[in-house]
Amino acid sequence: AAQLYGEFKSFFPNNAVEYFVSYYDYYQPEAYVPSSDTFIEKDASINDHIEQMRLSATKALLERRDAIIVTTVSCIYGLGSPETYLKMVLHVDRGDKLDQRALLRRLADLQYTRNDMDFARR
Repeated sequence: AAQLYGEFKSFFPNNAVEYFVSYYDYYQPEAYVPSSDTFIEKDASINDHIEQMRLSATKALLERRDAIIVTTVSCIYGLGSPETYLKMVLHVDRGDKLDQRALLRRLADLQYTRNDMDFARR
């Protein structure tokens, strides 16, 4: 998939060519070994860069008609319907007049939670 992604980027320079593959660097499914009566827990390590690429691919599908997504079959199972995904989008344009309480309710509906972290550089 990575080679195809690179080739498509050069073949279609004006399109939104995106990469959507598993974001796990490591994945160990849960298992049971009857001979030793051992249960092995599921373990996984997520690659943040690949997760960003997956989000970029999803964004391209929502915003562009010329998107080309390079993926594997296993990555498209279990994604859910586009309608469900679109219900979880909050679109705000510069200059929009927003009701603060309605905005806060909508963010809470989308599972956002408040935090008071200070992101100022020191």
